[in-house]
Amino acid sequence: MSTPRTDVDEWVLASAAEVTRNVARHGVPITWSEAAERLRRTVELLSAPVFVIDDGGTFTPLPQQEIPRWQEPGSAESVACAAVHYAGQPYYPENPQTSRVELAIPWDTATALVHLLSALLVARLTGPTPSCNQEQVEAAQLLNRLSADVAFEFSRDDDALLGDEEKVGERVYLLMQSCDVWQALDLLVYIRLVPRLVPTTAGDKPARHAG
Repeated sequence: MSTPRTDVDEWVLASAAEVTRNVARHGVPITWSEAAERLRRTVELLSAPVFVIDDGGTFTPLPQQEIPRWQEPGSAESVACAAVHYAGQPYYPENPQTSRVELAIPWDTATALVHLLSALLVARLTGPTPSCNQEQVEAAQLLNRLSADVAFEFSRDDDALLGDEEKVGERVYLLMQSCDVWQALDLLVYIRLVPRLVPTTAGDKPARHAG
């Protein structure tokens, strides 16, 4: 008989109500006990060792993370998302600005988002008076995450690039974290609405937004 894990019990007790609420608001019936069982199965799945295989066929276990994957922010909502999908319905984050649930973004939209952020960052860092403040740092970190999402699709070798499993009808979709997508859109809207902080020429003055 396995020994109960206090950390798991505490996480399940703290998260079951959140899972129940997020599933129920999509019209999918679920009890607190069912939510708790889904959380426990998630712990078992994410606690299993992960291996990488080299060209010689040797399996090497990856080191365990300092913080277990099931304790990462957003894990409980991911469990709710899976339950809603299993019931055959789309999942809508309650707070998309902070949710780490992955959204299905059209492939052309995802790549355009990365391109626009990249162009924005380059313009800010190479302008007449280049600067690097916290806004640029956050934009660079965001661009890195979104670029990795796009690059991962190109580096896949388990099936054909952009296979049928990524399609809805004839349109190809890519999974991106909701909070990253919202942050990217906020940055792009902010740059369009707020006056440019860097003059285009030495004699220009920054324009003021006509509110």
